[in-house]
Amino acid sequence: MTKGVPVRRILTAALCACATLGSVALLGPSATAATLTITAATASSDDGNGPANAIDGDLSTRWSGAGDGVWIRFDLGSVTTVGSLSLAWYDGDDRRSTFDVQLSQDGSEWSTVLSGATSSGTTSSPETYDFADGPARYVRVVGHGNSSSDSSEWTSITEATVSGPSDGPPPTTQTPGVGGVATPPGAILVPDQDSEYTIDSGGTATAPKVYDCQGNTIRGGVVIKADNVVVQNCRVDAEQQYGIYSDNNTNVTIQNNDIKGVQGPGDLNAITFFGDDTKILYNTAIDFVTGDPGDSHTDFIQTWVSSSHPTASDDVQIRGNEAVGPANPDRDNGVPSIHQFLMAEDYGRGGNSGGDTDGMKNWIVADNRIGDSWNQAIKLDGPDDVAITRNSFVGSSDKVMEVTDASTGVRFYSDNEVGADYESVGMTVTSGPGPA
Repeated sequence: MTKGVPVRRILTAALCACATLGSVALLGPSATAATLTITAATASSDDGNGPANAIDGDLSTRWSGAGDGVWIRFDLGSVTTVGSLSLAWYDGDDRRSTFDVQLSQDGSEWSTVLSGATSSGTTSSPETYDFADGPARYVRVVGHGNSSSDSSEWTSITEATVSGPSDGPPPTTQTPGVGGVATPPGAILVPDQDSEYTIDSGGTATAPKVYDCQGNTIRGGVVIKADNVVVQNCRVDAEQQYGIYSDNNTNVTIQNNDIKGVQGPGDLNAITFFGDDTKILYNTAIDFVTGDPGDSHTDFIQTWVSSSHPTASDDVQIRGNEAVGPANPDRDNGVPSIHQFLMAEDYGRGGNSGGDTDGMKNWIVADNRIGDSWNQAIKLDGPDDVAITRNSFVGSSDKVMEVTDASTGVRFYSDNEVGADYESVGMTVTSGPGPA
């Protein structure tokens, strides 16, 4: 196997808990969508780098336009069903671009299928953005600048392709990061915040109260102190030990936020939660720790049970998140890498005492992109009945999973993708696909 290339592997049945990655075989290709022909590209403006450069098949050329709302439009020649758009961004490995995607059948009436979406900021290669299938002749990308300090007004695309509906299951309408979920009617619109933002009012179980930043930035982190709450589309610049903190609440959804600026000392978590029916969905946390972490412990998600946090969280969903980087194969304490994607400690575990004794149970961890660089990607010390499925592990840990004897019913399915820089899975693998 090629060093450092993430691959999907089927692990044979009845692997031992210390199974090495040499016990695997390659899966066949996943479901794909047909690439559609773009007959022409036009743009609202350019700087001499014209729109035709975005469809010439050459990543060394680009279309560039300045200003909020600048756009490039791709003509498919006739109305067809469109399901996704692939974009390669100029300097895409150094800055994140914010944009909308719109569809039109006639070039006059437009529907927005992605609003305030962001590129990863980690690659100059094409990135695919799925959305609900829809009829269109024209696909338009509307730019809202990028994260660079010296040229933030520019939208620059080196290459674009448009694809039809997937041959497999229909794509989710939710993509990772800010803008991947729509603002519902009646949402509380959160403006920019210069200090910690506290949510102390929720809705009902059937109608939770939605707090939507619409891409605005909260500096100082978010604290949730109410049941039946949704927090979405926020750019969280933590400036402290946690980005988003949900404190013993029921039915909380944390989705499509972008978290950065977590800093120590102490446990450094992008998301800390306590409570039943917690859903952590489609958030991004790319290089989310700021500064030298020293001896601090850095996790994307952490929860535990103790006298101060007594809830043994049940019915938890962790889906579609992206938490990666920077790479740290040498385990250097000075590198702000992610130690674990998820760490969960139940009653009486990890040196904690007090709290509920009924135990955490019924979790699913699915469709996440996980880039840790330490001892293990996921540590479960007590949660029961946990499904780990369809995740992509792209880090460099000793093992993927550490599951102690306090946990039962943990299933790691063979539809997970495991990169070559893991020494072992760390547990028995369940063959076949996991639950939806």
